[in-house]
Amino acid sequence: MNLRKKEFWITIGLLVITLILVNLLRYSRMESTRLPGFALIPMQSGNWSGQEYFFTDQTYELIKADASTLRRYANREGKELYLFISYFKSQKYGSQIHSPKNCLPGSGWKILTREKTRIQGSSGASLLVNRLLISDSKSQEVMYYWFQTRSGLVTSELGLKLDLVINSLKRAPTDAAFIRINLPLNEVSEKEALVLVEDFLRNFQPGIENALPF
Repeated sequence: MNLRKKEFWITIGLLVITLILVNLLRYSRMESTRLPGFALIPMQSGNWSGQEYFFTDQTYELIKADASTLRRYANREGKELYLFISYFKSQKYGSQIHSPKNCLPGSGWKILTREKTRIQGSSGASLLVNRLLISDSKSQEVMYYWFQTRSGLVTSELGLKLDLVINSLKRAPTDAAFIRINLPLNEVSEKEALVLVEDFLRNFQPGIENALPF
């Protein structure tokens, strides 16, 4: 077999393998056998007390999550934050978890600053998460968010796509969760907001992790 014929058949073979993989990833999907147990996240812990809140039906239809929880927590000094978690049994192609970078502008919020930052979790370990400073012309909020999958903490949409491919090839569930903490800045500074988030996570991160079916 001459070199050109060999290269031709190698190319054909690679195309066939690629086609098989694409169809495997597109149509073969493993799903988790259970949903999150959000009741495992306490309403009260340490200096914090929480209350369940709800979006409108239209918002839930837009989110398209399989399960979610929205809570307002306040400490004894009256400082408040909002915890939102949405869970998806599978990261479907073309309809993955919505990124706040895309959703916020459509909801009337302007992103003033955007960066990755490190915060301390419940174990004292440093967590790399996304941080947004946002404004709706009336008020400002700081938002910390990240994604959680069977591979661990993910901060980027590209990382989510990579996680989807890897777990699909491993025939593992491709479920994922979006975790967001918002703090209004009407009574606290950005520096104080970070202190509040870290104190909140010291009390609630174990419950959040236990609630997710990873």
